[in-house]
Amino acid sequence: MKNLTFKLLLGIIAVNLTIQTLKDTSVFPTVHADVAGMSDSDLRRDRDFRRAVRYVVEDCNVLGSSISC
Repeated sequence: MKNLTFKLLLGIIAVNLTIQTLKDTSVFPTVHADVAGMSDSDLRRDRDFRRAVRYVVEDCNVLGSSISC
C-alpha cells in the first residue's frame, strides 16, 4: 500500500510540474481583447458592441460544446 501511495504522489507531482512548465513556456497563449482601444471589460459594458455580437450570433445554435451558424 505504501508503494502505491508513493507512486500516486509522484504521479501527481509530475503532472503538476508538467502543467507549470507548459504554462511558463507559453504553449497556451494569453488572449487580450483590444478593439478601438477598449479593454475586454470596456467591451462587456459597451452597449453597441454587445448589440453587434448578438446580431452576429442570433442565427447560431449551440449544441453541447459546438456552435453551428
